[in-house]
Amino acid sequence: MEAFKKFEVREGSVLHYQQLYPYLQERYPHYKDVQKEAEHHLTKEGYVNPAPDGLMLTQVGHEHVWGDK
Repeated sequence: MEAFKKFEVREGSVLHYQQLYPYLQERYPHYKDVQKEAEHHLTKEGYVNPAPDGLMLTQVGHEHVWGDK
């Protein structure tokens, strides 16, 4: 979720994999499938929806990241 804030992704916008991969690899280099695990967890929680080129932030995810109501 920190990546969405860093890249200023808002509800309905996509965090592109080309931004997400380096971000996750830098912060979690010891996890083999960190992107896959993160995507699965965030989708399950309703924070994101998979998009062809990344992860789209949902309304629930937006409220979690930005605290907007």
